[in-house]
Amino acid sequence: MKSGLKWVIWLYFAAACAYIFYEWYSYSGLFRLAAEWQLEHFGSYGLKLTLIVSLLVLLSPAAVLISLTGMQDQLRSAGSGAGSPAIFALLGVVALAVAVGAGWYGYAKSTETFEVESLDLSKGDTPRSTHVTITGIARTEYVVEFGSKSAGTTTLDRYTPLTPPTWRPGQPLVYFMKANMPADIPPGGSSMPTLPQRTPAFQITQSGVLVRDGLPGAVREHYRKNNIAIASPPIVLDLSSDAEVRPFFVIAGVSGAVGFLMLIAAGAATLRQRRLSQG
Repeated sequence: MKSGLKWVIWLYFAAACAYIFYEWYSYSGLFRLAAEWQLEHFGSYGLKLTLIVSLLVLLSPAAVLISLTGMQDQLRSAGSGAGSPAIFALLGVVALAVAVGAGWYGYAKSTETFEVESLDLSKGDTPRSTHVTITGIARTEYVVEFGSKSAGTTTLDRYTPLTPPTWRPGQPLVYFMKANMPADIPPGGSSMPTLPQRTPAFQITQSGVLVRDGLPGAVREHYRKNNIAIASPPIVLDLSSDAEVRPFFVIAGVSGAVGFLMLIAAGAATLRQRRLSQG
């Protein structure tokens, strides 16, 4: 009974974490409510704080139930089960293997040579690769600025739709150029293009990495609220040189941290069992 209760709690915690990260990815649920409240009052939101608060809210019913029913003592005693160190160690090794694999693949991708494809939206070109030099019309009237805070630093990204000259309001927006603030771009273009909202639409040629479905949920929601159609999926021209490999390094970092913590937990569980057996 005790062992079963312990695994029910662990499974609930894992499911809650997975669901919160799904909410972050899809910009829905508790995460969306917390993020939009911060955006409305402060103009940006803290990613870590929003994740933590959403997770605490989701876990609070289980914590209250455990406290009211007195199950905390059962969980405390169930935590000394014999299989815990081995399971923690196995999870740690698996997480570290994922970290090594993702890091190696990201590094291999970063050292690859590639050709930059020319993509002219006026010709109806379809990209065959992710590294492109895109030519289109920057629709500055539909610019969206999106702020987020991480480690005390606020990052303000500006998303500018890029369309063919024949595009008309009401048609879906497919391509978006992502640039960091602050910087201005003249009609001729620059290495860090960002646009004042009142700048008239103009033609631009810009190199970057295409990221499918790369529009943040908050930006998609802004367009939806304003009845502006976007394609499914939207494609973002990311000007960062590491845009293509960044997700693999993020996975490597997160998996490595989880694996390290799992191995520490395995060691702590082993020492606890030894002390109990000797006592």
